[in-house]
Amino acid sequence: MPKRHLVYTLRMITIMISTFLFSMLLNQIGIGKENILMLFIVAVLLVSYCTIGYQYGIIASLVGMMSFNFLFTEPLRTFAISNPNDVVMLGFFLLAALISSNLTVRFQKQVKVARENEQLARALTLEQERIQFAMEKEQMRSGLLRSISHDLRTPLTGIAGASSLIAETGNQLDRESIISLAKDISDQADWLIQLVENILNMTKIDSGNLVIEKKPEAVEDVISNAVARVKGRRQSRAIEVVVPDDVFMVPMDGQMVVQVLINLLDNAIKHTKEDGKIAIHVSRRDKMVWFMVEDNGVGIDESIKDKLFEEFFTFRPISQDTGKGIGLGLAICRAIVTAHGGTIYGENMESGGARFAFSLPEEIVDL
Repeated sequence: MPKRHLVYTLRMITIMISTFLFSMLLNQIGIGKENILMLFIVAVLLVSYCTIGYQYGIIASLVGMMSFNFLFTEPLRTFAISNPNDVVMLGFFLLAALISSNLTVRFQKQVKVARENEQLARALTLEQERIQFAMEKEQMRSGLLRSISHDLRTPLTGIAGASSLIAETGNQLDRESIISLAKDISDQADWLIQLVENILNMTKIDSGNLVIEKKPEAVEDVISNAVARVKGRRQSRAIEVVVPDDVFMVPMDGQMVVQVLINLLDNAIKHTKEDGKIAIHVSRRDKMVWFMVEDNGVGIDESIKDKLFEEFFTFRPISQDTGKGIGLGLAICRAIVTAHGGTIYGENMESGGARFAFSLPEEIVDL
């Protein structure tokens, strides 16, 4: 506080001395004292503007009046006043200076209050946004936990039921029934593995720990691996693979790209009927290798095109039996493809159905 008052006092003294010197210069060049008096009023306003508090404006008004009286009223260089008109003029000057100073100080206080209110409003807005974000995050977390719980419970229930049936009535079941139950257990376990891999990959992506280790991989082997991994979930759907005749290698993280293909195939399975057709095409274009997964399902709804690759976004598929999923598959695909330096998109085909395509940098080593 003392330091601030010292600064304001120095400002007031500087303004008044400058006004004093400038007024003497104006007087020497023939400017009338009535005009010079306006200069002192301006000085009082400047003091009020550059300081905070009524006292500085009052002091500047008194100093200005006394300085003007000393320099420009008869008799000069004294504080006496011989002309009654000068008394009236100084009185009006003092009144005008005090009123102007008071208005300036009030305006400063209003500006200060307005700024404080604006800062408070911003702080409240930020706090509201923080609370809303926290609520949305909590809702998303709760929804994710519910979804994961549901998706884990469904296959675990199937595994528990089938294994329990085999354990309790195994001697009474024929070989085909046991094989069928074992296949169900395998399929449900495969789904659990896929779910856990997606969750782990998304955790790595969100934490920035997704590491891509590129090495030459045979495209056909990668696709075969992915198709084999979804064999238990595709049921009666036919999967066609079309690759170039020449065998070629592409630098990639094979395990990650297999994950991308599995997620795209799983998405196609969910959105096609049991007798649906799915095709994987590979081609070279513009120094990129393009992988396309096509199906003859209902296609992509126009209302969700912009949300396809968002986290936790799901859309009800054709078959409720294949409706398991927590909305991470396509988001993971985008993250992995982007980390490889490629792009991914989804679109509807003119013949019906959907096409999801992603690219990888060509850097191909032909065999």
